[in-house]
Amino acid sequence: MRTRPVASLIVAGCLILLASCGDDSDAGQSSGSNQSSSSSVVSPIPPVQNPRDVAAMADRTCELLTAQQVEGFGLDLSPLQSDGLFGTVDCEWRTTTSDRRVVKRLFVSVFTNNPTLEVVYNRRDGFASFELTTVGEYPATVTRSNADLPVCSVDIKAAERQSVTVTYRSDEFDNDPQQACVVGKQVAEAVLMNLPPKA
Repeated sequence: MRTRPVASLIVAGCLILLASCGDDSDAGQSSGSNQSSSSSVVSPIPPVQNPRDVAAMADRTCELLTAQQVEGFGLDLSPLQSDGLFGTVDCEWRTTTSDRRVVKRLFVSVFTNNPTLEVVYNRRDGFASFELTTVGEYPATVTRSNADLPVCSVDIKAAERQSVTVTYRSDEFDNDPQQACVVGKQVAEAVLMNLPPKA
């Protein structure tokens, strides 16, 4: 059985936490709590200027890379599709050797109504490395859970509460694991550009 990448599980687990926190806040306000608006927490994730429609591709995630792009990243052409979280579809591409050993893996998942980047940001201290950056001018987080493994997850905020997660691993970077993030960002930008503009 294939294990879902860590980034997706983190998001799923933390959303319940965020929801319960929201309930506590609402309860405090309804009970007459007099909080100043200046004490409101400002999100560290900037707003998106030119949103893209993740929801339009939520059940067609395997179309977020063209055949030419897949070949360009050195991946096998036939993706593996699986059920994602919250009714979405996940997609995985692999590169295998002649003896069917997997040496490269790309996993793409989408979220259509969740504060994915905020969740990842709030858990930043739990990662081996964390970076708040931009990919193709869109807010993004880049994380690695294990400093010794060539695995990198890139979460991109394509619209408000809509995001794409790209998790990339390649054995060719065993001696320089951080390079997985360099390629992971390139793949993430390609995926992002294949999302349609949001109306």
